[in-house]
Amino acid sequence: MYELEYVRKRKRRKFIALGAGVSTVVVSSLSIVAFLGRFVGTFTVSLETRNVELTLSETSDFAISSSYLRANDVSSFQEFTYSEFDQLYGGDEVIDSETSKYDLGANPPDEEGKVTYNFFKYTFFLKNVGRTPASYNFSLNIVDNVLSDDGRSLDSTMRVMLYEDGEKNVYAKAESTPRMDAHGNPDYRAPISIDEKDATDTYPFQGYADTFASSTVVTTFSGKTIDIAETKRYTIVTWLEGFRSSNLEKAPKGATIKLGVEINAYEIE
Repeated sequence: MYELEYVRKRKRRKFIALGAGVSTVVVSSLSIVAFLGRFVGTFTVSLETRNVELTLSETSDFAISSSYLRANDVSSFQEFTYSEFDQLYGGDEVIDSETSKYDLGANPPDEEGKVTYNFFKYTFFLKNVGRTPASYNFSLNIVDNVLSDDGRSLDSTMRVMLYEDGEKNVYAKAESTPRMDAHGNPDYRAPISIDEKDATDTYPFQGYADTFASSTVVTTFSGKTIDIAETKRYTIVTWLEGFRSSNLEKAPKGATIKLGVEINAYEIE
């Protein structure tokens, strides 16, 4: 976990850089970028249908539709923190929108032309174009997780935010050591961002994340229904939470992680 003072200093520098016009020189001189990992290859969404007709698209008008979607490559991630979605990017209204693209979280290139990301987001739509209502199962998976040079994984600091038609949930890996809740029961949920005991007026406690379903599945749900001509909107956002990341001197170099969505649709029995 970063020392809180370090994270706060970094944020002050970032706000100064943004206010100064985000030129390459300003950003490189005022912003400390911690290399924490890479998003491997591409983010994918695949759809399999049995006796129904569903389709995927990156736009709500379905001008281009397919059973398979793929986002462009995303390179290096730097640490980020949950509160900055509102402070820097306009919050849910902007994040969960088809008009904001996957590179919304990209920072300006540095002096060497390298681009780092604060977060990755991807919005897509699912539509029933058939003649019968359908049911479907949805699974958001960790499809590749390469450890760092010293054997650490990015999944302990990764946060995944899923919007379904505007409804939002945040997911994180379970803590190895539980805290005790008000009733004395163990609670393995990780904080979305800052720990409750470390919260301040500037960085308030943001609640606890839902726990990953398994080491390879962020979340999954089944039996969702979609009527004829009905459209569902999904947005997936992922970032490496700065308040929960390793110290700068111990950044997990070489670590990579990749996410993908699988949707299986079938006729309602």
